[in-house]
Amino acid sequence: MLASVEINGFRTFRRLVVESLRRVNLFVGKNNTGKTSLLEALELVTIAMPWGLWRSPLRRGEELYLVEEDDRRSRGRDLDLSHLFFGHVLEGSSFTISAIDHPHRSVECRVMMAPKDEDSPVQEGLPGVEVLRQALAVRFHSNLMPAPIFVRLSPEGGLSQETRGRLLPATQEEAAKVGFLRPETIDMRILSQLWDRVVLTPEEDKVIEALRIIEPRIERIASVEGRLGRKTIVLKLSDSDRRLPLGSAGDGLKRLLALSLNLIPLRGGGALFVDEIDTGLHFSVMADMWRLVIETASRLDVRVFATTHSLDCVRALAWVREKLPTGQTDAVMLHRVEKGIDKTISYTMDEIETAARNHLEVR
Repeated sequence: MLASVEINGFRTFRRLVVESLRRVNLFVGKNNTGKTSLLEALELVTIAMPWGLWRSPLRRGEELYLVEEDDRRSRGRDLDLSHLFFGHVLEGSSFTISAIDHPHRSVECRVMMAPKDEDSPVQEGLPGVEVLRQALAVRFHSNLMPAPIFVRLSPEGGLSQETRGRLLPATQEEAAKVGFLRPETIDMRILSQLWDRVVLTPEEDKVIEALRIIEPRIERIASVEGRLGRKTIVLKLSDSDRRLPLGSAGDGLKRLLALSLNLIPLRGGGALFVDEIDTGLHFSVMADMWRLVIETASRLDVRVFATTHSLDCVRALAWVREKLPTGQTDAVMLHRVEKGIDKTISYTMDEIETAARNHLEVR
């Protein structure tokens, strides 16, 4: 379990040290301090496999739109990996993400020279400061990837779909232990697939119970086929005989359902990364949301890393403290990220509650 992490040269961070990571972690800070980048760094070192490299560029839409000179047709969408490096440049760049307390868990990525001949192997140890838009030397220190690998880039510095295809997870189980939930609109098709996995299991009733935090009338949930064969989710309310599409029930209900369904597949040591965890939620239900997340993460042995801008979300974390057993309150930590400071400031639940009662700002 990661307890402390040091980040060097990754995205917005020249250097950042994060200590006292617990089971449930909330990162706060002003805009543009790098909270999302911090989630992505923790995600990458948690995965510690090649396919972790392009998850955040794909989510952010960081693409190079390339055109062939001969026929001017699109050559495809290569990912622009320059944004993974501090300063958004490839030349001479590198980043490392290291688990301070876990020497065999780290990611080291640097741009290096490579032969122009596609059939020639990339050689480690070549100068790394001259013409560097040829390959990434990536070293993952983990039990899954003990030796370094070399990922060839296009001349423009992009990572092609073909290259990504050769470095996909070996098995679905390998990819299933890490989830990332964004603040944007939730894909109903993916939610339907996740729901189908919990139907007729003990988790089904727990998910419905979680949704009743917002809508007490919910009796049943079903995944059905909608227009054009697309799966969607409908609800059965106690005072109506009609199906209610989840999309008509409000963003808060969708957010709670997404949180619940994304936690369940990660049972047994997985990690869920949630950007702006309070998205769509009214302040009156945030304490219940935190109780759901903390209790579910503890019960399923899942780690949660989340961000927020909301003071209500932080205060809700303080107010839920009294409803949790001691073991679960000890498993929660708030971390403040400040621009220009190379170490986060951590607060326990006791300190969060004290700050909330005395109207002290911890964001």
